[in-house]
Amino acid sequence: MPRLIDDLRAPDAKVAMPNIVASRLEQAWTSYAATVNEILHDEFPILLIDNVADYYFQASDQEYWDLSRDFPNLAPPYVRFWCEHKLPKTIHSKQKGDTQVSELVPSGRVGILITALDPKECKGDGIPVEARWILWADIFIDFGRRDCAADGPHCPIFLAIDAEGRLLGEPHAQSYSEPELGEIVRSLMTWLHPALLAISFLHCKNVAIVENEAPAKLAKRHRERHGVTPCRYKTLIIEPLKQILRREGGSDKVGIQRALHICRGHFKDYRQGAGLFGRYHKLIWQPSIVRGTKGEKAPPREAEIRLPKEAL
Repeated sequence: MPRLIDDLRAPDAKVAMPNIVASRLEQAWTSYAATVNEILHDEFPILLIDNVADYYFQASDQEYWDLSRDFPNLAPPYVRFWCEHKLPKTIHSKQKGDTQVSELVPSGRVGILITALDPKECKGDGIPVEARWILWADIFIDFGRRDCAADGPHCPIFLAIDAEGRLLGEPHAQSYSEPELGEIVRSLMTWLHPALLAISFLHCKNVAIVENEAPAKLAKRHRERHGVTPCRYKTLIIEPLKQILRREGGSDKVGIQRALHICRGHFKDYRQGAGLFGRYHKLIWQPSIVRGTKGEKAPPREAEIRLPKEAL
């Protein structure tokens, strides 16, 4: 399946206005969409996060996610970047049961454009004084329609992030919908979660990086058919994720917190007692790591997040 970002960058690319946009706000949305479309043609890292999305939607049965607890570090790895993944075949939930997405949309894709803004350059009330970044995110969803590449952008969503990567307050969506559709607009946040989870993984120290690029013949064929050259990318190998997807890691029984979790970076205090190795009496910084089902660090292999070669 071609990448959504390549389809959106194609010379004849078309996008559809989301059906939640109010008729009285269509002109405002059109102006905003033109701005986002121009940005999409800039150069920035592309992250392919299919495995992360599969884990989030299918291997985990967790229904309710806490942005402060479950995404421990949202500090942006780049000033601007794109995350995309295929629509899940199934959404697995302990509370809601299984939803067979593939029966509704046999093939589809989700793309998230994220930009890190300087709070000093942002206008508006309620920006926390502790904010180090304002993440501006927007969502494109390909429902498999033949007349357009995707529906989107939907609406700008803003998250205030402090210097340690923690979310400050609640996300804010600048909606182009009528007030009575507020719940639908808020539900769009779910489509951001795989991208936010990928960001947290990127801050973990036990992640290996492998360089990749599309084979020359495949790249040439794609360029001839679609008018764009497919991105070169890097692969980030996140430790236990693919293992969990392969055997589901018991996540359908014990949930994501035991199947896989991210240990946030923290200080270890060795100033009292015997000290570190019996000789060092100081504070030691322990970077973030990914831990598996029983808390061990799994060997560095398995899950993929892909980035363009120029990014790192």
